[in-house]
Amino acid sequence: MKKILLVPIMMLAALCLVVLPGCGGPSVEDLIRQDLTEQLDEIKQGGDDLMDEISEASGEDFATLGIDAKEFATSYLDGFDYSIGDITVEDKTATAKVDLTMKSLGDILSGFQTQFADKLSSLDLAAQADEQGLYTMAGELLMQVTQDTEPKTVTIEVPYESDDEGVWSESDGAETAILNAMMS
Repeated sequence: MKKILLVPIMMLAALCLVVLPGCGGPSVEDLIRQDLTEQLDEIKQGGDDLMDEISEASGEDFATLGIDAKEFATSYLDGFDYSIGDITVEDKTATAKVDLTMKSLGDILSGFQTQFADKLSSLDLAAQADEQGLYTMAGELLMQVTQDTEPKTVTIEVPYESDDEGVWSESDGAETAILNAMMS
């Protein structure tokens, strides 16, 4: 009798393994949307962990200019927003279209270079030989340009892939897509 019940139970278990991922759990699109939302919400909210990471990554570069790295990050992220669009899944790869609204680092750096060159040409460098004074001026100018830069919207495609166990994660190209958006 026990062997007779064991066969239907095993068949039911096998059926659940095949059917449940398709209808009981979240879809691949939902999992990717949730992953992106968690990551992008952290940026949008400017959480302490993110600010600490930015501060650590900047090393002494901002300090040399007299800039607090967290203050720069807050100014840079002012106006950051996102919208997750279509997510296309094909076999073990997926692509999520994301509209990022953010300040362009390319625009910030270009504006800073132009304004810094203008300032330097108008200074009497012999009278302004104080190197730290020039760094401080550069830092103040960089902060001003960052504050004045308007966010713009860029559409990126974030690639995902599935491993052999069916776990989805961002592909290597995701970081490049985001960095390109930051510079555009």
